[in-house]
Amino acid sequence: MVNSVKRPSKSAYDYIIIGSGSAGSCLAARLTENGTARVLMVEAGPSDRNIFIQMPAAMGIPLMKDRYNWKFFSENEPPPMPQQGIYEPRGRVLGGSSAINGMNWVRGNRTDYDGWAARGLDDWSYADCLPYFKRSESYEGGGNLYRGDKGPTRVVKAELTNPLFQRFVDASLEMGLTFNPDHNAERQDGVHLTQRNVADGIRHSASQAYLFDRPQRKNLEILLETKCVSVEFSGSRAVRVHLQRRGEAFCVDIGKELILSAGALQSPQLLMLSGIGDGNMLRKAGIPVVQHMPGVGANLQDHVAWCFEYGVMDRKDSLASKLTPLGRLKIGAEWLFAKRGLGISNHFEVGAFLSVGEEEAAPNVQMESIAMRGDFTPDGVTIAPGYQCFVSLQRPTSRGEVWIENADPDRAPSFRFNYLQTDYDRTTAVAAIRTTQTLFSQAAWGDRITPELSGVHDVREETDIMKWAYAHAESNYHPCGTCAMGDTDQAVTDAEGKLHGMDNMRVVDASIIPTIPTANLNAPTIMIAEKISDRILGVPALKMNIPELASRPKY
Repeated sequence: MVNSVKRPSKSAYDYIIIGSGSAGSCLAARLTENGTARVLMVEAGPSDRNIFIQMPAAMGIPLMKDRYNWKFFSENEPPPMPQQGIYEPRGRVLGGSSAINGMNWVRGNRTDYDGWAARGLDDWSYADCLPYFKRSESYEGGGNLYRGDKGPTRVVKAELTNPLFQRFVDASLEMGLTFNPDHNAERQDGVHLTQRNVADGIRHSASQAYLFDRPQRKNLEILLETKCVSVEFSGSRAVRVHLQRRGEAFCVDIGKELILSAGALQSPQLLMLSGIGDGNMLRKAGIPVVQHMPGVGANLQDHVAWCFEYGVMDRKDSLASKLTPLGRLKIGAEWLFAKRGLGISNHFEVGAFLSVGEEEAAPNVQMESIAMRGDFTPDGVTIAPGYQCFVSLQRPTSRGEVWIENADPDRAPSFRFNYLQTDYDRTTAVAAIRTTQTLFSQAAWGDRITPELSGVHDVREETDIMKWAYAHAESNYHPCGTCAMGDTDQAVTDAEGKLHGMDNMRVVDASIIPTIPTANLNAPTIMIAEKISDRILGVPALKMNIPELASRPKY
């Protein structure tokens, strides 16, 4: 169990962590290991002890529940994108977004982190990050040069249980991809079986792995359903956090450090509410400027994605055939009493990373598949027979922003992704869509699926492909970069997450990522927290020697 409290037992804590997601839960565990540091973690949402969060197959349900999800929407994207907001679910619960995400465990490509080092973040190369990826996980395939087997987060490989998934693998091989037995090891490219953070049939979220699976620590207190509304400063030092819980306002003093781990949308929002951000924007919002820092909220990145939908010739091939009311009852009973059956699956069993475009040395497109048509919206979940392939750009160059309209802490942050605003992104989108057309035209599919249901299967001209791309673009729910590490004018933190210009304040979450990695962001965010926790504690950084990669022809 965790030490959840209704009121802090102390007036001050050595470390106060705002947010309990992938980074926050990891930090809370690591900073309390020595038993002496007093740590308070503040979470705006409730406990994650809920069957629909813990059951992997029920992952769509928390996505539509206000109780666990902030349900943010972006401002309208620039034309010619449809003039409507982009839905962006964010976890509002213990465990943060790791408690409501798709559980696909992906680290990223080694070139991502070597690219960070090339930007001046010298100790964020792949050789610097790999030891912390290993430390964070316990991989069912065992430990080796690339994989960890003693870490908190348990990672398992999906089983190939559905004939449509096998057809995806066969079609990928027929198209020229290679089969990759472990996309989180030496190489990332190729078609693969997905890996998921699931343990004994239960979602292994950051809170499960780092908090519930460990003995309760008396030096860690967790305030649930409590919102941090601002930070108070004295000169260059953060001295106090202002909190609200169920209508009651109170303050807690900061002993050593304040750490923001509220995520890529809300960490910058909290900085702005506290007077740190672009001075002109803050004055317009009616907030006194503590520090002019224009990079706060800038550099917003995401994996823009498209959902390709196919019908099935035989309804039994689709997982939807097993999700009838009676079928769901059976799945639920098997999971509840035996932790087996479809209930232990996140429904993603196969995927691929591939390079499209002339100059790409590393994969720049990800494919993720489920053997049904699932429409997950803020209003509900609709399941139908079919097959879906989610295709996303992994290293887009378009940049968005986060800002606030006024000083109201209860108003959602304003943000805009600015998808597909660069020539590179548009060119890569066209190539990714054409590659998807090619993959689903392979003979390996036989007569198992129909042509793509939106009509994109027959679209050939580049201008028509882009019209489809604009009309169907959506978020892959991977926002990051809004408090980026670095030493440029737009950088917000240094290489250890320390806020520039402040003595005792850090940001540690996906917002400090300088450039988005080729990955779902749960594993990289945990790695970041693992790494910075050592810096906070003054522990020497881990580093490894890894062999050079032999070149492999790209697709």
